[in-house]
Parts: sequence; structure tokens; C-alpha cells
Amino acid sequence: MKIRSLLILANTISLVVILVFLSISYVKMFISPDIIILLSLITLGAGLLSFGIHLTITSPLLKSVKQMSKEAGKMASGDFDVKVTEAGPLEIKELAANFNHMSSRIEEMFGELKESEKFKSELIANVSHDLRTPLSSIHSFVSALNDDIIEDPKDRKRYFETILSETGKLSLLIEEVLEFSQLENRKLSWNPHPTPIDQLLIDTLGQFEPRIQEKEIHVKVEYDDSLPLVPLMPLHIKRVMTNFIQNALSFSPDHTSLDIRAVKKEEQVEFSVTDQGKGIPIEEQDSIFERFYRVEKSRNKAGGGSGLGLSISKEIIEIHGGSIGVESDGQSGSTFWFQLPLEKSGEERR
Repeated sequence: MKIRSLLILANTISLVVILVFLSISYVKMFISPDIIILLSLITLGAGLLSFGIHLTITSPLLKSVKQMSKEAGKMASGDFDVKVTEAGPLEIKELAANFNHMSSRIEEMFGELKESEKFKSELIANVSHDLRTPLSSIHSFVSALNDDIIEDPKDRKRYFETILSETGKLSLLIEEVLEFSQLENRKLSWNPHPTPIDQLLIDTLGQFEPRIQEKEIHVKVEYDDSLPLVPLMPLHIKRVMTNFIQNALSFSPDHTSLDIRAVKKEEQVEFSVTDQGKGIPIEEQDSIFERFYRVEKSRNKAGGGSGLGLSISKEIIEIHGGSIGVESDGQSGSTFWFQLPLEKSGEERR
């Protein structure tokens, strides 16, 4: 039975009961039948007026309930972009507000779910594509070595070096996927340690020394001696530094220079890497930190990138409460930078 029917039934029963008791009272008062009829008619009129006022007052309430029922039906059919009017008595307004909040949260949750499913599809497609090339190379070279096709020691050494390089790419890709999965699932806890930036930078640069010498890149480092120990997670910030320097080396022509800066900027430390490569198109700079984004797919593949490195870097810097970005005129050279607060933030980290 509908709420309106229940209210009408309840009002009718109460009106009948009142009329019955008033009629009995009139009879017991020993008044004339004409007066009894007049009083009964007056009582009935008052009851009907009360009935009409009751329906008028409860009409907005019924309208709000009916609207919520209608919008709830839309939600049940999969349409979560619904809102109800917050009007009527205080309790109904609160109910409508809670309904709207619930609707927004459900819509947001389903949006995140769709985004997660889209990410999984992209992850499978991109990782499968990026795995195919090194695996094919490894398979070809191992087959040639196994069949003793390559007899020259220099060629064999070159084949082994290629296999080592391709396995390194596979290892890096798997590491990036696992790390990004941790960040997506909020499994990376905020556990900072006071760390000297100079030592972190030296450790990071050390792993690129052979590559720097091979490409004959001139590296210029500017370091602010006044920098205090910075509260950060060393392994993860080193991961960001590594990504910046690796990208700069991959996209810089031979015999060029690389400028690396770690300086104090107000109450923050700023780390930046400037290369002399082709630059980042201005229209693509806002998208470059998105997952799987590649400015030049062919160039990125040559560098062994998966399109996850900068996205991982952004997540790590945001966990530290910092900011990250890129500056380029779109023609030549790019500067990738991030800033971290020098004081440990009291805000709860993910």
C-alpha cells in the first residue's frame, strides 16, 4: 500500500472515531435532534477541513518521497547521475542530502572502477607490446648461440651483451609495473628519513657513468651547500632522480651537456635536470605525466621506456607532499623538476 493511501486511511479512521464519540456525547447531553444534527454537520465539516489541510501539508512530503523513489529506480538501472530536491521538513531535507551524497559517492566509485578496468586493459596491452620486442631479440640471439651459428668470439660477445641489455629492459619494465601497482593500490606507506640530497644525487649519477662516457655527455651539477637534511623516502626519490636522468640521457644527442641542480627554494628543495634534446611540445606538456603517455612512441621504445616512469615519479612526489613538472619551449631542450618540502608535513600521507 502506498504512503498516501495509508495516510488517507489513518485520517479517515481517526475522523470516524471522533464523529462516533461526539455523536454519542451529543445524545447523552439530552439536546434536541435538530441541534444534534447541526453539531454533527459542523463536526463533519471541521473533520473534512482538517482532512484537506492534512493532505495539503503532507503533499510536499509525499512528493519528496516519490522523487527519491524514482531516482533510486534510476540508480538501480545503472544511472548514478541523479539528484533529488532538498526541500520539505528538516528530516526530509537531511534524507535528501544524504541521498544526494550517496549518489555522488556511488557515481565516483563506479567511475574509479571503470578507470581501473581501463587501466588494466591498457596495462596488459602496453606491457604485452613492450615485452614482445626484447623477448624476440633474446630468443633469436639465444637460438643462434645455441646452434653454434656464431663462431667469432667478438660476435658471440656482442650477442651476449645484447641479451644482457634486453634482460635489463625486461627487469626494468617488470619493476615499473610492480611499483605502479603498489602506488595505485595505496600500498606504499609514508615512512620518511632525514636524508642528504648530495649523497643521494651522487649515488644516482654513479649508475649512469658508463652511459655518460659512452655518449660523451658533459654533466654540470649545481648543489646548494646550505641544504639541510630532507625528510624523504630515499629509495623512492632516487627512483624519480633515476627516471629524470635516464630520460635526459636517452633523448640527448651525443656530445651535448646535462645540467643537474639541487637548490633551496624558499621552504623547499628543488631538483631539476635540463637536457639539450628535441624538447617537449607545449601542447603535450600537461599530459606527459599520465600513465603510458609517450611524446614520441618510436623514440621512447628506443630508450626502453614503458610510459610508466613519469607517472610513477608523479605519484611518489605527491606522496611526499611535493610538486613535479616540466618546462620546455617545445623546440629544443627540456627541464624536468620536482620540489619537496624541507619540513616533514603533519598531514596524513597515503
